[in-house]
Amino acid sequence: MVTLDVFQSMWAMEFKRPDGFEWTLREKIARIAGAGFKGVSFDIGYHSEDTIRQAMPLLQEFGLDLCYNAFVKSVPHYREIVDFVTSQAVKPRFIAIVGQIEPWDLHEVAQTTRQWLNIGAAGGVETHVEVHRNCMTNDLLFTLQLMDKVPDLLMVADLSHVLVNQEWYLPLHEQARQRISQFLSKAEAFHGRVATREQIQVPILFPQHKPWFELFKGWWQEGFEKWIDRHGVESDRRCVFLSELGPPVYAITGEDGYELSDRWDEALLLKKTAEQLWQDALKRRRQA
Repeated sequence: MVTLDVFQSMWAMEFKRPDGFEWTLREKIARIAGAGFKGVSFDIGYHSEDTIRQAMPLLQEFGLDLCYNAFVKSVPHYREIVDFVTSQAVKPRFIAIVGQIEPWDLHEVAQTTRQWLNIGAAGGVETHVEVHRNCMTNDLLFTLQLMDKVPDLLMVADLSHVLVNQEWYLPLHEQARQRISQFLSKAEAFHGRVATREQIQVPILFPQHKPWFELFKGWWQEGFEKWIDRHGVESDRRCVFLSELGPPVYAITGEDGYELSDRWDEALLLKKTAEQLWQDALKRRRQA
């Protein structure tokens, strides 16, 4: 039966506090495993290769799986990334590409995307593309066109970027709902973060943010249902939901430079929320 595995971002385990306090790599991985997360993500282009190498025996020790977000500049660059990733002891579930190329020409971006997918296939690594600001999928409308142009392209849904880019008001208009549904029909993995139309990451439990949390929960459940429909309830496939609550400047801080909420507690809440939404989605698909 299809299963949801909730991962935790290694980037999200950083504090960047004024006092300089940070957990060690072992402490981060032990805490993630102890909380019941199934895996971690590293960001290639942010985390160094040395850090990733050092993590490999720890991931094996604590029984954690792995995925990557990769900030990719070119076709040769992705070939180098795949060569590095496949040389490591823990093989990733997938790589999510954040394409660092300008989204000016749909045909050129589509051609590059196909080459990236081919490189991943040749290396035995599932390759998806993340919807993300400041990259080739910066704009949802361009991204939907790219998805049409490359039919076998599967996406990683970080919908916080979509909301901020589109600056949609609540309640969402019908065209916005249709575009999100179109995008979610090809969403193969999901990132967990709550945004508003102006801010990429807000404290989840603040009462003023409840309507936005409800919006994202609805999107995630719809995405889960479409994922289950695509793969089938009886498939042995495993869907990844990545809790990715970033440190400052993603996290909002007060005048003293310290965060306004506890991101680790929020990560645990996202895990619990995603798991419940998955069960709700399974129930709805069985009844359909």
